[in-house]
Amino acid sequence: ESINKSLLLKMPRGGTLINTARHEVVHEGEIFEVFKERPDFCYLSDVCPKNADAIKNLLGDSYMKRAIFTKKKMGAQTLEANNNASVAAANQIIGFFENGVTKFQLNPFAQEDPAAKRARLS
Repeated sequence: ESINKSLLLKMPRGGTLINTARHEVVHEGEIFEVFKERPDFCYLSDVCPKNADAIKNLLGDSYMKRAIFTKKKMGAQTLEANNNASVAAANQIIGFFENGVTKFQLNPFAQEDPAAKRARLS
């Protein structure tokens, strides 16, 4: 449970945690506490937490805007799929470091100049 309340409260406003690992990586009870304290916090996971019903009740109408969980782990299900995913990930990382390829970058605005961000959002 290395991802806990203390760490999550350090996330920038409007931040979203995406968990594609195992549910043991995230402290589920403390995720609930973060939802209570941070109305801007969002959580997406392909592992449904044990306290999903409590989170759904807490969030009410904003549930599907702030928390999305799949019923089943959706990652690679076979040895071949795991191998293919590993090779693809390694190739993407190598492409980034050797050639600056950002095709698979999830947040292209992460390093954006604050003035450029204000202009883009206005």
